[in-house]
Amino acid sequence: MSAYFAPHERFDLIFSSAVFEHLYMPWIVVEQIARLLDVGGHVFVETHFSFSAHGRPWNFFQFSDMGLRALFNPALGFEVIEAGMSDPIAGYFTHRAAPYLRYGPVRQLYCHSEILCRKTREVSDFRWSTLGADEVAAGTRYPEPR
Repeated sequence: MSAYFAPHERFDLIFSSAVFEHLYMPWIVVEQIARLLDVGGHVFVETHFSFSAHGRPWNFFQFSDMGLRALFNPALGFEVIEAGMSDPIAGYFTHRAAPYLRYGPVRQLYCHSEILCRKTREVSDFRWSTLGADEVAAGTRYPEPR
């Protein structure tokens, strides 16, 4: 993204709708957004959580609200104002599913996920490989095995 703009160009708002699922490396795009956004500026991203395959073969990811939080994390200079999922979907497994799933309901489906963030600071020398789970997953933990 930053190749399209002069090195000094910055923005107060970056808006993305139905794009992130088509990016083959969305984490790189988030870094580019961080470079292009002024401190105090906002970014809004709306993308898909559960949706039919479209724009193939360039349909790579589906994102939960937590997935977006992991991308737009504090270590990269973002403060999450709000994140969520919207547009509930009713679903069920068809006759082509594995026998143990056939005709069963699929719960907690949402068409969209969204995030609104504010850039709080400039970050230099950012590397995904140095982040810990607390920085990316907001201090949450995967459920322990039973």
